[in-house]
Amino acid sequence: MRIRHLTTLAGAVVLTCLLVQVHVLPVMAAADTDTSPVTAVGRLSGVNFDPNKGTLDGSPVDHLPDHIRLLDIQLPDDGAPQRADWSPDGKRLVFLDAPFGDLWEYDLATGASRNLTETSVLHKGVLRAHHLINGDVALCAVTERSADGPEGDRFRGELWVLQRPLGTRAPVRLGESCWEGIAVSKQPGSTRIAWNQSTIDFTKPNVIIEALVGKSKILTGRIVYRNGRPRIADRRIALDKRDVSLDTPAVEAQDFRSLPDGDADSDDELIFSAYFHKGGQAMGVNLDTGAVADHTSWSLFYEEAEGIDPSGRYLMVERDLAITLFPGLVDIWRLPLDGSGTFERMTTFNHYKGFGANNPVVSPDGTQMAFGLKVEGGAEGEGNGILLMDLSR
Repeated sequence: MRIRHLTTLAGAVVLTCLLVQVHVLPVMAAADTDTSPVTAVGRLSGVNFDPNKGTLDGSPVDHLPDHIRLLDIQLPDDGAPQRADWSPDGKRLVFLDAPFGDLWEYDLATGASRNLTETSVLHKGVLRAHHLINGDVALCAVTERSADGPEGDRFRGELWVLQRPLGTRAPVRLGESCWEGIAVSKQPGSTRIAWNQSTIDFTKPNVIIEALVGKSKILTGRIVYRNGRPRIADRRIALDKRDVSLDTPAVEAQDFRSLPDGDADSDDELIFSAYFHKGGQAMGVNLDTGAVADHTSWSLFYEEAEGIDPSGRYLMVERDLAITLFPGLVDIWRLPLDGSGTFERMTTFNHYKGFGANNPVVSPDGTQMAFGLKVEGGAEGEGNGILLMDLSR
């Protein structure tokens, strides 16, 4: 471990130089009034390796192939459907209506939508939502917004569970902080989850220092029920950012994967993203041995792990064919988890000026993918509609 950390010291030095260089660039004088460090860095174009990116006029929604369709979801108050997740039976989606929003449910058969948190303590405060295999929903959410720096609240969430019947019971606080996304096992009988805890707030002026010396780790546990109320059991640290390298500012849990290792535990590998490590890597940590695997080790592009195939054969990845400190508008690619590192492009939304595709999740039967339409501007990961792709074609 120590040898590996020493060999990555040069990477940490390079990251420091890059971040300092970006921080002093005169980007703040741009016309855009958002002058946060993340937005400033995001304007750097880097070196682009996709000659077709941003070359088409119009919207990708107006030129969809036959195997992709936009869901007709109408929301009040200019709500925008985003961050979808499949129900265990594949008949419904839950989604948010804003980066800090309410949680909604969409019935694929009827097209009906209903608000699940409008009357709860989490009204307009849900950041992430993922179904447990039993039909309950694990949430990362906030109950109130900060007066000073409210955008940074996305890094200061808490874990909750919304129990069935959804929308009829008050959410239950689990007593754990959560940073960005959470992962939920889709294996039969498992209620294992993973969540992130970090000191890093990418909206703060001291983000350069925090990127180097701040804390970031991934924890796992199981949701168990005592007298009908959920709580976390078997809590443990699965990964620290230092287990990847010294030049990794933050790690984020994404999905669980089963491996043919012969034991009874079906949650063998935790897929995660390592931000800024070689551009941003889709990685995994073996939950039995602690061994870390880089599933895109050859690449310097931004490749963020997202939805996994239920059988564990492949991973959907947000990818930007550019070498830059922060990604631009991304598209969705499929990465087989066979060690080949061979990507298959699933969308070409960012060939249209100001558009991209994000947040892909694969249905429980592996035949469909729900994903988001991204329009330039707004928060990272924000969506402007949900689409379905038929993966059987």
